[in-house]
Amino acid sequence: MLALLALPLVGCSFQENLPEKDFVGKVIIPGAAATRQPINPDGTLGDPVKDVRFLGPVYLGAFSSMDNEAFTYPHPAMGPVVSAGYPGNTFPYGGTTVGRLDFGCFESIKCRVTTGRYSDFDGLIDYFESFLNDPVVDEDGNAVSDANTLRQACYERLDITSDSELAFLGDLDFTENADGDFEASFSLAHTLYVENMVVWGWMDAPRITSAAGDVDGMYSSCDTNTGRAWNEYDESFEQGRAHPDLLTFPSLYIFEDDWVADGQAVIDSVDAEVVVNINIPISEAR
Repeated sequence: MLALLALPLVGCSFQENLPEKDFVGKVIIPGAAATRQPINPDGTLGDPVKDVRFLGPVYLGAFSSMDNEAFTYPHPAMGPVVSAGYPGNTFPYGGTTVGRLDFGCFESIKCRVTTGRYSDFDGLIDYFESFLNDPVVDEDGNAVSDANTLRQACYERLDITSDSELAFLGDLDFTENADGDFEASFSLAHTLYVENMVVWGWMDAPRITSAAGDVDGMYSSCDTNTGRAWNEYDESFEQGRAHPDLLTFPSLYIFEDDWVADGQAVIDSVDAEVVVNINIPISEAR
């Protein structure tokens, strides 16, 4: 008979004491940030409309502290300026997004689609038709007004077989609260914890202003010249993707229509749940 060795039981309570933590929180954006004037077919502006589809991707990062002097808006503290005319690195401890840029299946709307803003194909088609007066068009320049046409293009170009595989369709990130503002939850996973660090970020608003030619709904955080390549017969283009340094050099991508956080979301403990208010419109910053 085999002799059994008595071994001590080892539990699963070992603590690595790593400095990285998972933080959760809520981001709040004023209803005004989701309110725009649609562009009429004659080029005039329509009555103001509040719609979650006007909320672009929200970029959030954890930073050592804030710098309220270098720019006209709250901005994370930066390292030294290495190159003339180029800002210093903000050295974020971690980051995340609420909604991200996605390819909308046609070149005409690349860098113009954010996830978590559309519940179905019709909602996306309507956004470009009704709000921008700039319909989705196919590779031949024909307006796409039918959901099945857009669906078929997505299935072919993204090699998928069901709507559930599309990141830009489904549940919405933001819900409207009793104050008329929009709220969404977020998670900063595996983020280096430094006591009293600040969670700051901004919303990249779609380019929709009354300025001539500036109503295309593009996002400044998107690089139109990179991303997955599409080559089929005589059609060739890149699908676009977010710039890789959005949190390290955010000021390069923040423009007039965007909104930034007030810089008051301080994390003072590893158990903190933080609320980030993205409530400062760049157009009205000091």
